[in-house]
Amino acid sequence: MERQIETMRETPHWSYSAFNTYLTCPMRYYFRYIEHAEVERTSISIPFGRAFHMVLSDRARKGTSYTIQDAKEDFAVYFRGETEVSENLTYKPDEDYWFWDKRGCDMLEVALAEWPDDYTVKSVAEAFSVDVPGLSKPLVGEFDLVTVDGGDETICDWKTASMKWPNGKADRDLQATTFCYAYQKKYGTNPVFRFDVFTKGQKPAHHQFYTLRSHDDFERFVFLAGKIEKAVNTGIFLPVESCMNCAECAYGSRCKAVHRKVA
Repeated sequence: MERQIETMRETPHWSYSAFNTYLTCPMRYYFRYIEHAEVERTSISIPFGRAFHMVLSDRARKGTSYTIQDAKEDFAVYFRGETEVSENLTYKPDEDYWFWDKRGCDMLEVALAEWPDDYTVKSVAEAFSVDVPGLSKPLVGEFDLVTVDGGDETICDWKTASMKWPNGKADRDLQATTFCYAYQKKYGTNPVFRFDVFTKGQKPAHHQFYTLRSHDDFERFVFLAGKIEKAVNTGIFLPVESCMNCAECAYGSRCKAVHRKVA
């Protein structure tokens, strides 16, 4: 069954990913969202993260009846499906499909063993579409999990990462700001935001990072979003060249040749 978010994405919209891509590298934004260029490479971490994410959604919906065996079997199906539709899939040396299949099962052991059930699940994979002042298109996205504990409503977002997040990252993260803004617009209440980060090392671990956003944070987000839309409409797409940005960029060759195309 098609997720509601997929229907929302069929019409023009803004998203956290689009904002973050532009801020990371405007040229990458151009290739992805304007030119819709074919990707030159897809890191295995992308289909891996999607498959892992889908299993966590199943656990959130089904509760304690969902066993680790169920999780591993579902992951095998999801991971195979995601890799089959990924363009130009790449692995690091000494890694292959079965390496990541096993790593996913190891991570699920940790995820289900540490799963908290001391709250009420309000929604799973809840799509949203809200208007942002000054933008010509709505802001669209999906809350992984929304929980209620006493009077607190919490948006939970699941992440896979190569290492534990540094202190303070959650407090600076644009996704938390974007999603809390959308939740406040939709429901009229400012939620708590929690990142559940699952590390992909030899010994997988689970870390939780809580963060809050203020009215001033929301005003800054609206300001930033407006500046990004204005820059896009003006055609400002400069590359941000760095080891971190360029090492695994899906549009690396195209970016290196873009000046010749313009000329």
